[in-house]
Amino acid sequence: MELEKGIQGPGEIVTEYAKAIRKLIKHVDSDKNWTEEQKIHFFTKGLRTDLSYALWPLLALKDNPTMNMAIELAQRIEDNQRMHLESTLPIFASASQVAATSFAV
Repeated sequence: MELEKGIQGPGEIVTEYAKAIRKLIKHVDSDKNWTEEQKIHFFTKGLRTDLSYALWPLLALKDNPTMNMAIELAQRIEDNQRMHLESTLPIFASASQVAATSFAV
């Protein structure tokens, strides 16, 4: 099944991945018989592992989660991870500068 191959590629953001998965689902489920749970399953199955693990508990708290909810939450998680990484990079950079200067003494 073509949909089984849908995985988030390296460097691919959630928005791009979600667009590709929606296209695959539309192709495979042309009669629109799939439930939201089935769509969410295939979306999360190919999602980066760290995003998928963070996403499932949040979806479990929702009544009747939808594919749109899953995508939105995954985007928020990804954005938060990116912001956290960007905010910690200066700390690591300055720590390595301190280490480099202390060895030079």
